[in-house]
Amino acid sequence: MLITDKLLLSYQRCNLRAFLDTWGDWKQLDPPSDFLLKLIRDSATYQQQVLAGETYQQPSYPKGDWEAGAAATLSLMQQGADRIYRGVLIQGELGQTNGKLTSLVGIDGQYFSDTGEVSQTNIHLSSSTPQSSNITLVSRPHLLIKQPGQSKFGDWSYVTADIWLSKRPKLDYQIIAAFHARILATVQGKIPESAWLMLRKKGFWQVNLDQRTPQMLEILDNCIQMIENRDKPEVFISRQKCNLCGWYTICHAEAESIKHLSLLPGVTAGRYARLKTLEITDVEALAGASSELLAEYPEFPDRVAFDVVRQAQSHLLNQPLLREEGSSATDFITDVTDVSSMEVGRGKKEEGRHDTDFDMDTRIKDIEEGRSENLEQLNLSEIVPDIVDNILNDITVEEVKIRENKPAAPAKPAPILRSKPIPYSQSVFLSVAPIELYFDIEAEPEMNLDYLHGVLVVDRYNKNEKFHGFLAESAAEEGVIWEQFLELMWAYPIAPIFHFCDYEVKTFKRLAKLYNTPAYLWKPVLKRFVDIHKQVTQQAIMPVESYALKPIARWLGFDWRDAKANGAQCVCWYDDWLKTGDRSILEAIVRYNEDDCRATYVVKDWLTNFLLNQKP
Repeated sequence: MLITDKLLLSYQRCNLRAFLDTWGDWKQLDPPSDFLLKLIRDSATYQQQVLAGETYQQPSYPKGDWEAGAAATLSLMQQGADRIYRGVLIQGELGQTNGKLTSLVGIDGQYFSDTGEVSQTNIHLSSSTPQSSNITLVSRPHLLIKQPGQSKFGDWSYVTADIWLSKRPKLDYQIIAAFHARILATVQGKIPESAWLMLRKKGFWQVNLDQRTPQMLEILDNCIQMIENRDKPEVFISRQKCNLCGWYTICHAEAESIKHLSLLPGVTAGRYARLKTLEITDVEALAGASSELLAEYPEFPDRVAFDVVRQAQSHLLNQPLLREEGSSATDFITDVTDVSSMEVGRGKKEEGRHDTDFDMDTRIKDIEEGRSENLEQLNLSEIVPDIVDNILNDITVEEVKIRENKPAAPAKPAPILRSKPIPYSQSVFLSVAPIELYFDIEAEPEMNLDYLHGVLVVDRYNKNEKFHGFLAESAAEEGVIWEQFLELMWAYPIAPIFHFCDYEVKTFKRLAKLYNTPAYLWKPVLKRFVDIHKQVTQQAIMPVESYALKPIARWLGFDWRDAKANGAQCVCWYDDWLKTGDRSILEAIVRYNEDDCRATYVVKDWLTNFLLNQKP
């Protein structure tokens, strides 16, 4: 059995992913998206930047041939190389695996050599795992760093260091560092005194091996038992973790086929575990459950229990329900608003807008309260090391070609699916004005650039609609389109400005300050913003998988003209535009942005009608 550091990293993030990486049918994998390929290139670039000031040697061996890689690494260590980049460390007998097991990303298995053996110290795991002569551990730390100290090589030894984009020493990374250290000890005959993470801005960060090694061994034991016994874990869709995974399509299809509770907004892994102990494992059972009973458990604080049950009822009936006054919308939506459409540049903190570090625990509120579907890719780009590094080291980055981004063929504007306009005097829930503005922004996070302000002007009195796309063809034009956007806002000085989530508001404030806009030109405009996402999540429960814009609008019958377009794709498109000057790419971005505005329009009109119909 072959266990790599990459497999162990995947196991920590998703047991099922590690299982499928080993035993799954690789023909069922989703092809990597343009955005994922971009992340791979960006991650490689970052590592190269870190190593630019370093003198290092790299073992040369056929791709995936761990025996040759370990031999080449050992040779460099015996020679006393100061820095070894991407060395291969092996514990166990490689030949005993017979090359039948694929390692983490499948790519390893395609090149795995089944010839020869590398005799190493026997594997000693904790007592909970039976000793197996077929277990081989493979570790590939980013760097092996020489330091004084006796080892079997002489008066020097090595410690490991991994290069991560994150500014925080995540537990996942520390566990992998302990894994590296454990195998390195068997190779050099000395337990490393330390292990290091090279973090963005923080530099070197020392891992406490005394603390992390026992934890690592327990995780490793569990991983080995799962793989060895072919014990497939239960599917669970966690959108923040799943969307860039190549197994997402088949996992989601499996979850849909059994109507898994993880598809319900608000059902987190912790809440699902509690529901299982109560033998509530399907939508029908949850819809009929007692919210008072659930509220007795800490996983369901305040009125979350009531909302989760109502969410199940909405799905069971396939119809929206009124969220009752006093409902726990804020706590509930923290888990409801997923990041399913992989869009970039939304919902970030007002300051440090393009900080690409990601910590799920400390930033979950920003994620969930932000424009979730437009925030997804930013957050996923922040966990590049967790996802991309599984692929990066087995693909020559220079060989990865950017897929051609052809915009969809011209199509008629998506229809506006609404009933008759509501008389202004009758609307007591959401303002229905003679003229309404629907606003959406596209951004390029790495450039710290908001390059497109899209505004759909809806004239209910004259029954017409007009879209305005203020587009910066380069970063230098951001200020110009800001002024053009403001001019349009003042052309309709009392029109409400509807948007979906709070990124537009945060960006509006940032740009006003950045370009020294007089207060009298922007503060009155700010008062006209209305967040439709907030209105929906506070007033309605819908039979959708998430309360992002796309799931809601699509449930209402609206769809985007470019079916696969999203904010992440727009980032790739904009980068391609800057490289190629192909104006059809810009047209695709503007078309997508217009559809976002129209989708917001659809959701707003639906919500107004829905609330009006609830009026006694």
